[in-house]
Amino acid sequence: MNRFKLAPLSVLALLFGANAAWTADNTLYDAPPPDDAVFIRWLDGGTAPAVLGVSSLGETDDAFRPVSAALTSGALEGAFYSAAIDATGHVVIIQEPARDNKAQVLLTLLNLSNQPVRLSLAEHDVDVIGSTAINTAEGRSVNPVAARLLVLSAENSVLGTFDVQLRRGQNLTFVARPEGAHLIENRFGTNIEG
Repeated sequence: MNRFKLAPLSVLALLFGANAAWTADNTLYDAPPPDDAVFIRWLDGGTAPAVLGVSSLGETDDAFRPVSAALTSGALEGAFYSAAIDATGHVVIIQEPARDNKAQVLLTLLNLSNQPVRLSLAEHDVDVIGSTAINTAEGRSVNPVAARLLVLSAENSVLGTFDVQLRRGQNLTFVARPEGAHLIENRFGTNIEG
């Protein structure tokens, strides 16, 4: 067979192979968030109720799920929201601080307890995040360091002690509840479709 007749077949085989590899590669990753994404997570077990008009959160396992702002009832594009059951047994939706400095670590204190709380450095009794009102969230960007952090109630009782090794670009949320506090390293789930 003439080598000039083989060339088009070889090119077709290469294109087909490259396309198949590219298609297989794309199945490894979730779809990117919508251009007008809002990020919503449910912090309590079981199936989430409707949050900001979105009834398809499912069981989110503390992961933020991207959804188009156009599919929500009033959520702000680019904003992060946590929904949970508060100390009175009601579902609350809390807008979290913006994540705007990827060179630092964002620490967020989310207060679902029955009194104001704060986040402090254990060794120096210095507030990293000051008094945070009930059913609100406050945040602070910090440099990557190793530290022992405390979540303290308004009466200075320790709700939680956390030894953390902070890394650049990491976002951590300290969730305070009447019975104590826990730490969530922020992560993302699949997009919520319309």
